[in-house]
Amino acid sequence: MSIKIMIADLVKNLTSRPGIYKFLDTNSKIIYIGKALNLKKRVSSYFNKSVNNIKTTKLVEHIANIEVIITENEEEALILENTLIKEYKPKYNILLRDDKTYPYIYIDKTHDYPSIKFFRGQKNKNKGFFFGPYTQVAHVRYMLNLTQKIFKIRACEDAYFKNRTKPCLQHQINRCDAPCVDLISKENYAQAIKNTILFLQGKNDSLLNSYNEKMLEYSSNQEFEEASSMRDKISMIRSLTKSKNIINNQNELDIITISNSGEYHCIDVFLVRDGVNLGNKKFEFKNINDTSESILNSFFKQYYFNNIPPGKIIIPSKINDSALLLKILSKKYNKMVNLISNKRKPYSIWSRICQTNTDDRLKLLLRSKSKDDILASINTDLNNTVLIENAICFDVSHLGGSNTQGSCVWFTKNGPEKNLYRRYNITDVKKSDDYGAMRFILQKRLKKLKEERILPELIIVDGGKGQISQAKDILKELDISTTIILGVVKGHKRRTDNDRILDINFNDITLTLSADTIMRIQQMRDEAHRFAIMGQRKKSNNKQYNSKLDSIPGIGKIKKIELLKYFGGIQGVMKSSIEDLTKVPGISTHLADIIYNHLHSNEV
Repeated sequence: MSIKIMIADLVKNLTSRPGIYKFLDTNSKIIYIGKALNLKKRVSSYFNKSVNNIKTTKLVEHIANIEVIITENEEEALILENTLIKEYKPKYNILLRDDKTYPYIYIDKTHDYPSIKFFRGQKNKNKGFFFGPYTQVAHVRYMLNLTQKIFKIRACEDAYFKNRTKPCLQHQINRCDAPCVDLISKENYAQAIKNTILFLQGKNDSLLNSYNEKMLEYSSNQEFEEASSMRDKISMIRSLTKSKNIINNQNELDIITISNSGEYHCIDVFLVRDGVNLGNKKFEFKNINDTSESILNSFFKQYYFNNIPPGKIIIPSKINDSALLLKILSKKYNKMVNLISNKRKPYSIWSRICQTNTDDRLKLLLRSKSKDDILASINTDLNNTVLIENAICFDVSHLGGSNTQGSCVWFTKNGPEKNLYRRYNITDVKKSDDYGAMRFILQKRLKKLKEERILPELIIVDGGKGQISQAKDILKELDISTTIILGVVKGHKRRTDNDRILDINFNDITLTLSADTIMRIQQMRDEAHRFAIMGQRKKSNNKQYNSKLDSIPGIGKIKKIELLKYFGGIQGVMKSSIEDLTKVPGISTHLADIIYNHLHSNEV
């Protein structure tokens, strides 16, 4: 299979979720890293024929493989993209000359009265507390504004602070306690800094408990102004409190995921350091006899004996001899390590996103391993006496019962055979009669194929018992007995992972099929649906260009264009007289009379 075909296949099967994508050359070197809200849509855009950007064209010429990492949202994709670009320095990313780093909130701990500031740059040159990174500058400004309102921490430069002799405007508008002129004690200011740090770390519960106690204390002492101040702080903090992604609340974390197909196992280690998603390390194993648990246990020991572990490791299943392993790791790296189940909240939320990455990677691996024969797994699972060398899939699509289109697509072991694709406009069947429409296209196509002596070994219909019954009846009518029939029933909430596969006797055989076979059948169904939808769109677009001139005798495409061009549109033609019409090149007096009478025939 050529690189071009392989890339097209990869792009076609990409997820539509947010994340980052990596383009690799023939030497498996990363040449470009980008982010996307919709990976499939973004990556596909590079391969559009309409692309005329020189840099993009040059980049596409060197792409030999594509890898993706799914994230929970575009914000995380942005941070991950920045991290990976710094690490790999891809050739085509360097041309962007974008050396920005993400902004942080910085509290300087070297000063007796620390300030809170917007920070961007090298953290190792500054002693203090850093919070972030933030993907939007506006969010940093908002948080700084909020901390000043709630905690009244100074934001001025040290030189300005040193030379103040009276409070500045910030104190007058109640946004600073004026430590510059000793209006707050060092101890109380230190407590305000401590509370600010708790707030920025997301430890709002302990902060709210402390403020509630103070509010009650002030209230019982009849210090109502102070109690009111505490109440306002509690209100502002509660208004901001909302669920955060696990990635933003952890300093050190590894999430391990595993996915298997029986023959192949994929393991990913997703790394979070200093609250930043650093991407994933990927491992593949081929071992038919070992279970996922056995491979995971073996991997865990080998990996962490050679890689420094974080404080928390999220695991998908129990690790054998975990107590002993953790004891050895603690001695080796002089740190405590905890194993946490991926079912525990809030870790389960992020683990699901990571597992999706690993599952998708396994699917792509299986496709690459069996790319020479896409029907191989189907033949293995169905175990039919006749080898399946080609398959045809039928689909019916309509818009609220109208504009019904039928489609059939043809596949061989090498992939789709587009010269054998067919579309059908279905007009002689009652609206919303899906069974009748399916019967119509099955009969038309299979009758033709029998005449041409090109019969399929496998028929797939988009639907359940009703559609399968139509296929059985048509095969019986045409005296075709060797063809297998399968139906694909859409799953709960139309999710593909809930799809069911039915055989000719309406038995649900989904659980007897491998993941690769189910994926192949779904892809054929999706291709048939795509082909039908494209036909509908084409038909709809053609209607948009229909004109009142189309039904006039003697008016072809060229004369229609001339008339519309001359009068600026159909409204201009409608308003013109016979004399005006004769001024158009190619329009005689006789033809002008026909046009005029036709356009005004319904007028009283």
